[in-house]
Amino acid sequence: IALAVMLFIREQINGSVVHKKVLGNQRFSKQVRLVDEMAILQQHGERAAIFELQGSLFFGTSDQLFCAIEPELKSRSYIILDMRRVQSVDVTAVHVLEQIEDTLAEHGARLIFSNLPLLPSGRDMEDYFGQVGLVKPGHHSRVFGELDEALEWVENRILEDNNVNRMQETLLDLRDIDIFKSRRD
Repeated sequence: IALAVMLFIREQINGSVVHKKVLGNQRFSKQVRLVDEMAILQQHGERAAIFELQGSLFFGTSDQLFCAIEPELKSRSYIILDMRRVQSVDVTAVHVLEQIEDTLAEHGARLIFSNLPLLPSGRDMEDYFGQVGLVKPGHHSRVFGELDEALEWVENRILEDNNVNRMQETLLDLRDIDIFKSRRD
């Protein structure tokens, strides 16, 4: 059993917890944007970094996680962690995520989680993060169900920061459409 545990830990440590990293000006949400908005997002999108994590986040990989994200902490306004491929998270990893959140909060930046899975143990990761205090109201972290929702939220903040206000779409009443206007003779 001890040998199996050692082999598991070695395998996890030798693998990378970061599956992929892209910047916000390389990947966009599915939200349809105007040409001017897309130009702003391409110009200022590097304010966001998206990390797709994988495997187990535990004491053996926590240092690797911090080392991968640490260079981005001072230069990004938004760090998105896509957790869809994560299989487990222990208290040590949660502590590292709290350090990341605290470092981001020092300069007004946000830590954003997306795709928080149900763990193989049946535990809901979002509930777990809430219980340990990682995602609570008033913190500089947010949770989104899908990566696209997180990207859209970040894009909207970037556009707001650049004084771009999307025109609110309004639904027309039937009487506003010519064919449905009442005729007055």
